Amino acid sequence: TQNKSRRINIMGISINTNVAATRAGMYLGTNHANLQKSLDRLSSGRRITEPADDAGGLAVSMKLEHTGKVLQGVANNISNAISLMQVQDSALDSIGKIVSRIGELQGMYNDVTKSTADKALYDSEFTDLKAQITAIASNTVFNGIDVFGGAGTLEVFLNEDQSTAGGSLTITDVDVDAATDMTALLADTSLADIPTDESDGDISQTLEEVAGHRATNGGEVRRLQYALANVQSQITNLSAANGRIVDVDIAAESSNLAKQQVLVQASAAMTAQANVANDVALMLLQ
Repeated sequence: TQNKSRRINIMGISINTNVAATRAGMYLGTNHANLQKSLDRLSSGRRITEPADDAGGLAVSMKLEHTGKVLQGVANNISNAISLMQVQDSALDSIGKIVSRIGELQGMYNDVTKSTADKALYDSEFTDLKAQITAIASNTVFNGIDVFGGAGTLEVFLNEDQSTAGGSLTITDVDVDAATDMTALLADTSLADIPTDESDGDISQTLEEVAGHRATNGGEVRRLQYALANVQSQITNLSAANGRIVDVDIAAESSNLAKQQVLVQASAAMTAQANVANDVALMLLQ
């Protein structure tokens, strides 16, 4: 068997240079910095506490946060538009009930047992009801917006990119008192003037006209509700994606904190021992 020689590097004993203490101090500084970083993450709840932690992740996070905020604004706009349409539908419902009441008055007015005085009373109520229809059509507002044609075109944006196809919905410009049958009905001065057949201005045609407006309103509200659900889903998913980038994993980081605490204590102890290791040089000088 061939004996192999071993080379042993023997470092000289010196006072000015303590390599072991220098290395131990370096490790202590590194471990302390890692401990501080772990404390920052746990106290803030964020994995990225400064750009240097994850520059690319921070850039993506900023874009996701911006998109989420824009979509939140879109969701608020859609919700407000739904509220406006619901106010409009409530007014149309009231107008429909008034027209129905006018039809009831017409039936009683044409009763052969009614006197001229009775008919005059019915005409008086008819005049009041027409005024109420006009008042509802002219004075129903939502945050200062006339819901029956006074504001012109009302465009509701449905997603972040407003230029895409289907990215907006134009609310139907309903002008109740300018509709064909409603206009004819409001022009009548007496219940006797209201047609009894299916022609412009008769009760059934006017009610059908109001019902058509309500149906259009309902369709637009339904589309807005679906659009709102879609936007809210996007906001939720964007929030989840952003959370995976910037939020700290508490379980994993707690384990890392315990590790760094042990390393800091160990490196501090070793640094202390390395600092006194060269005391042997003093023994040689005695």
